[in-house]
Amino acid sequence: MKRTLCVVGLAALCLTWVAPAAAQCGTTTTTSTTTTTLMTGCPLPATGQTTCWDSSGNVIPCAGTGHDGDLRKGAPLAYVDNGNGTITDVNTGLMWEKQSNDGSVHAVGNTYTWDQAFSGHVATLNTMSFAGHTDWRVPNYKELVSILNLQNVSPPAVSPAFNNCSSGCTVLTCSCTSPYYYWSSTSWAFGPTYAWFVDFFHSGGGVDANGKGNGYAVRGVRGGS
Repeated sequence: MKRTLCVVGLAALCLTWVAPAAAQCGTTTTTSTTTTTLMTGCPLPATGQTTCWDSSGNVIPCAGTGHDGDLRKGAPLAYVDNGNGTITDVNTGLMWEKQSNDGSVHAVGNTYTWDQAFSGHVATLNTMSFAGHTDWRVPNYKELVSILNLQNVSPPAVSPAFNNCSSGCTVLTCSCTSPYYYWSSTSWAFGPTYAWFVDFFHSGGGVDANGKGNGYAVRGVRGGS
């Protein structure tokens, strides 16, 4: 799959990007006794933060502070809308389900218990071969956190690729993010009746764990190594 990503500034820069079937990171070297994988690809995404604040919450110049907004480490957040109801993260290669506001299985208002996230939401995506794929799953903790954009002052704490919602829109015409928490597939090992979730809305990117019987939103994902 080829997509063209354009960045417009003083001059337009367009790059043609070929989406991987799944993100494959690293180079594997095998000897007669050991196999070693050196991680050389799939850069950690940046947080998106470009502003700096002091301990009193005042905006300050970033230069020389060493703050995240100063150094901006990690790969710049970049996404490609595939035109079929999905978005691909250019950095991780993960393909994400877009969400709609039309009452369908993709609707931003749908909520599920943790068990239903697997048996209900992603099972439905796979049964219907959503976007031509049958390997949709619930994202793990780190995958879900990777699409946060922590520069956003007002919710949701995501990039514009996930924040273009209107009444009645479908996954082909918009991209919504729920005001509810989003389940990850990762249980809380300290208390495994709980699982980790990400709050993209109320706390601007909060992460916590809660009981698996709660009803939260789910966004399907596929790919990854």
